[in-house]
Parts: sequence; C-alpha cells; structure tokens
Amino acid sequence: MLSALVPAFFGLLLFGLPIFAALALSVGLVFYFWSGIDPVVVPMRMFSGMNNFSLMSIPFFILAAELMRIGGLSDRLIGLARALIGWLPGGLAAAAVVACLMFGSISGSSPATVIAIGAIMYPAMVSAGYDKYFSIGLITTAGTLGPIVPPSIALIIYGSVTGTSVGKLFAAGLLPAMLIGGILILYASAYSIRKGYPRDEFPTARNLIAAFKRAAWGLGLPVILLGGIYTGVFTPTESAATACLYGWFVGVVVYRTISFKGMLIVLRNTGLISGPLLLITAGASAFSWLLASTGAPSQLATYILSGTENPVIVIALFNLILLLAGCFLDSASAIIILGPLMQPIAAQVGVDPIHFGIIMLVNLSVGMLTPPVGLNLFVAMGVARMTLFEIFRAAIPTILLMVVALIILSYVPMFSMWLPNLMY
Repeated sequence: MLSALVPAFFGLLLFGLPIFAALALSVGLVFYFWSGIDPVVVPMRMFSGMNNFSLMSIPFFILAAELMRIGGLSDRLIGLARALIGWLPGGLAAAAVVACLMFGSISGSSPATVIAIGAIMYPAMVSAGYDKYFSIGLITTAGTLGPIVPPSIALIIYGSVTGTSVGKLFAAGLLPAMLIGGILILYASAYSIRKGYPRDEFPTARNLIAAFKRAAWGLGLPVILLGGIYTGVFTPTESAATACLYGWFVGVVVYRTISFKGMLIVLRNTGLISGPLLLITAGASAFSWLLASTGAPSQLATYILSGTENPVIVIALFNLILLLAGCFLDSASAIIILGPLMQPIAAQVGVDPIHFGIIMLVNLSVGMLTPPVGLNLFVAMGVARMTLFEIFRAAIPTILLMVVALIILSYVPMFSMWLPNLMY
C-alpha cells in the first residue's frame, strides 16, 4: 500500500486537485484498490483529525489577526518600527523586518504578514529610492517570521500531532525568530550602506513616546496571548478566543476603524483563510494515519538508524528532506505527515521534541519561499505586481540567509531550548 500512496498523491496533484483533496483521495484509492478496507474510513479519519481541542485555536488566531490588520494596526506597528530603528543604515528596510516580527506576534501566519506589512512598506521603500527587487525580496522573506515568532499556527499543529507542549513550543520560537530577524537586518544595513540608501533622522524622546502610544493597544495583544499561556491562566485555545475579543474591542471601540460592514469582511476573510487550512489538516490526518498504520515510522527509523546514529548526519538528512518537502507541500500538510514520522527518530538520536519542532518549522518556512508551492511568493506577486520568477530571483539572497540561520538553529540547541527551560 505504501508504495502506491505517494505516487497516487503526486499524480493527483499533477491533475490539478487541491492539496487536501489529493491527500484524502489518494488514501481512498489505496484503500479501494490495494486493501480490503472500506474507503468510508477516510472521512472518519478526516473528522477525527480535526476533532482536536488545540486546533480550535487556529481560526481564533486568524480572526484576531484579521481584526487587528483591518483595524489599522499595520500602520501603527510600522510607525513604531521606524521610530525604533529607522535611523540605522537602510533604516526603512530594517524597519520592515521589525514590523514583520511585530505583526507575526499577532497573526502567526506568513502570508498574512507579507500582505499586511508589504502592502505598506514595499511602496514606501521604492518611493524612498530602494531597489524594487531588494525591497520585495526582503519583505517576502521577513514574512516567514510570522509563523516562527509566537503565537504560531504551525507550532500548534506540530504540538497537536506530536503531543508536545504548545506553550513550550511558543517559548522556543522567540529566540530563533530574533536570530533570523537580526540576520536580515544586518544584511539590509550592509546592502544599504553599499548602495547609499537614505536613513531616517534619529528620533526624539517625544517621537518615540508618540509611536509607542499609537501602537500600544496592538502591542497589548501578544502580551495577553503569551502571558495568559505562560502563567497558566489560559490554554492556547482559550488565549486565542480572548485575543479575538480584545481585537474586536480595539478595532471597534478604541480605534473605531471597523464598522459593521468591516466586521462582515473580517469574518469572511477568516473563513476563507481558516477553511482551506483546516481542510488540509483533515486530509493530511487521513494520510498520516495510513502511514502510521502501515508501520512506516518504525520502518523509516530502522532504515535511517541502520546507516548512522550520528545526530549531526540525521539532522542534516532531515533538513534536506524537509526543504524538498517544503517545495511541494504547505506547512500544515508537511507537519502532519512528516512530524509523526521524523520526531521519534530525532528523539532516538538525542534531539529534544521542542528543538526538532523549531528545526521543522524553519525548514518549512524556507519552503514558503520556494516554487512551486511557496505561498509567500504568490502573495508577494500581488503586492509588487511582478512575476513568480522575478519574486523568487529577488528573494534568493535572503533565502540563502534563511538557510544559514537554519544550520545555526539545527546545531545550536540553545536558541530553541534556553527560554523553554527557563520558563518551565
């Protein structure tokens, strides 16, 4: 069965089926033609895969992010980022990275971060004299900070399929996100010095205070989200629901930028974003269940560990597999399918499940930047009005920097483990 499953999946993708349909239908075809199992099991496993309390937080996080995005938070966060580091060489580019970090701490989504920050920062950078390819390449890559900095939708999925603490995963994502953001800022500053790009004036104390005041309500959201989880007041799902209430209050009552019609748009966008994501989760759950029932995890472990038990080599092999998978699968599908297969093997060679979750997430974040399924590239096409090839070519330097960060995070566990060990 296993030898037919993967070819069937990729064959259905080539016929143009959506990923969730290809995942579920490939399992059904394998059941029908290569086993005596009734294909009615497929929808049952799909429902079982979604019947998870932790996954309920995904639409809530998306709704909270939409409320803050349409409520005008992007402008305020960008203003704060410019006030903080706009005076550096290439300050506007560096501010774009910081704004992606800030917005990512609210949205937990890579494409949403590219849309929210790129729609404002890309025209501003081009108007200020920055090269358009450098600008869109940097913003497209910085958008991948969205799912790395907590809270993260991808880490919620990883925690649900591997039984790992979501709170610890959220804590583990903070330093890696800051490392990647710091590398991108250094690159932006060095490039800007070489090109002679302008910088903002050094801010006065009054300007800084004003920028913080404008963005204060938005910055309160990640404090509530993460503070509630780390203090034990909320579960991640309860925290996400509280964030929705907070986002509605800020957008409707405080900023007064969301009308009744705007609220309908927010709800529609939330459904359009979370619906496909949950369908993919359901299809991937059926796919991974079939893999598990055939004994694929133990077979894969035996095969890999018979060749080597050196953690350096095993991590390098997994990185290659995940980078390749990221070219063809979205993060949710890849995590649900590959997480239960790889995490036990990584644990056998001494890699902590929390550390491996960050390794997997950063790998798949690179996948958001690589064709043919790199979602960030398609989102950036709409922002910059460029072709897919132009966006990908523009992002190659920053993609290489992401790979450098991946290597560091893979072999220096401190970045992933220090904060969870300190807090828990």
